[in-house]
Amino acid sequence: MEDSMKQLMEMLSAMKASQEEMKEDMKRGQEEMKASQEEMKEEMKTGQEEMKDKFEVSQEKLDEKLQNHQMQLRKELKGMQVKVQDDLQEMKTTIEECTDKFDAKLREFEEVVEDEINQVKEEMNKKIEDLETKFTQLSTTALIKTEGTVTTPSKVKVPTYDGKVSWNTYLRQFEAVARNWREEDKATSLIAALRGEALEVLRTIPEASSNYATLTSALERRYGDAHLQHVYQAQLRSRRQRFEETLQQYEADISRMVNLAYPTAPAEVIEQLSVSSFIEGLRDPEIGQLVRLARHKTISEALAQALEIEAAKQASRGTRKIRQVKTYQYQDRERKLQRPSKNLVDSIKDVLEKFTDGQNSEDSTTNRRRPIRCWICGVEGHVRSRCPQPPTEQNQGNAN
Repeated sequence: MEDSMKQLMEMLSAMKASQEEMKEDMKRGQEEMKASQEEMKEEMKTGQEEMKDKFEVSQEKLDEKLQNHQMQLRKELKGMQVKVQDDLQEMKTTIEECTDKFDAKLREFEEVVEDEINQVKEEMNKKIEDLETKFTQLSTTALIKTEGTVTTPSKVKVPTYDGKVSWNTYLRQFEAVARNWREEDKATSLIAALRGEALEVLRTIPEASSNYATLTSALERRYGDAHLQHVYQAQLRSRRQRFEETLQQYEADISRMVNLAYPTAPAEVIEQLSVSSFIEGLRDPEIGQLVRLARHKTISEALAQALEIEAAKQASRGTRKIRQVKTYQYQDRERKLQRPSKNLVDSIKDVLEKFTDGQNSEDSTTNRRRPIRCWICGVEGHVRSRCPQPPTEQNQGNAN
C-alpha cells in the first residue's frame, strides 16, 4: 500500500514537473510569437513608408511632367497668338494700302469726270450763247400777222423746259406761243428754251438734222407719256382702294390714272372707264354693288352715292369707329436687314479675343489641381520624406 502511494506521489510530481515545463515552453513560444509579430509590424511599417515615399516621388515626377507640359503648351499658344497678331497686322496693312490705292484711283476718276463735265458744260453754254445770239437776231422784227403770209418771232418770251414737268403740257404751252411761226424759228426757239437735263437731248441729234420735228420727237421719247400708256393701263386694272384711303382720295387717283392711260379717248369713254374702274376697286363690296345698280354716267355721281351709303352704314353702327388695319411687313424686313455689320479687321479681333479668353479659362482650370500636403506636419508644399520636423509616435500612428 505504501509502495502504491509512493508511486502515485512520484507520478503526481512528475506530472507537475511536466506541466511546469509545458508552461515554460508555452511562455517561451508566446514570447517568440510576440517578437515575430513586432518584427512583422516593423517590416510592415517600413514597407508602408517605402511605398509612401515611392508614391510621393512618383506624384512629384508626374506633377513636374504636367507642369513642363503645360509650360510647353503655353509657349506654343503664345507663339501662335503672336503669329496670328502678325498676320492680322500684315492683313490690316494690306487693307489700308488697298484702300489708299482705291481712294487715289477714285480721286483720279472724279477729276477726269469733273473735267469732262466742265468741258460739256462749256460746250453747251457756248452752243446756248450762239443759239441765243441767233434767236436775238431773228427776233428783231415784229410779229406781223396777215392773211396768206407767214409770221416770224419777235421778242416773245418762250417758257423754258428742264425735263421736270410733263412734255405734253409744255408742248401745248409752246405751241400756243409759236402758233404761226416757221419751222426753223420754232426749232431755234425750242433749243434756246432747253435747260438742265433737257439739254442732253441735243447730244443725240446731229446738227444737220436738228429741225423742229426731230427735236420734238427726241423730247417725246425721253419725257413724253405716250410710251407709258400701257403702264398706266396695267396700274389702273390692278388699282384697289386701300384700307387707310378715303373715297375722295380714291376717286381723284382713279380719274388721274384714266386720263394718263387713255389721253386721246373721248370724254364719254373717259367717264365710262372712270366709273367702272371706281366701282371695281371699292373696298366695301356692298357699296360697290349698290353703286353698280345705279348705273351712273359720271364718276362724280358714283362718288356722291358711295359717300351717302358709307355715311348711312356708319350711322347704323352707332358711335363705333372702324379700326384701320396697317401692315408693317416691309418695315420689319427693313429692320432685319439694317443690322450693324463689322468689317474684316473687327471680325478677326473678335475671334482673337474669344481665343484668348478660352486659353485663360483653360489655364485657370488646369491650375486648380490639389496641392501637395505633408503627412507628418500637415503643411502644404513638401512631402513626408522631406519634412524638416522629426517624426513622433502620434504622427507615426496617424501615418499608419
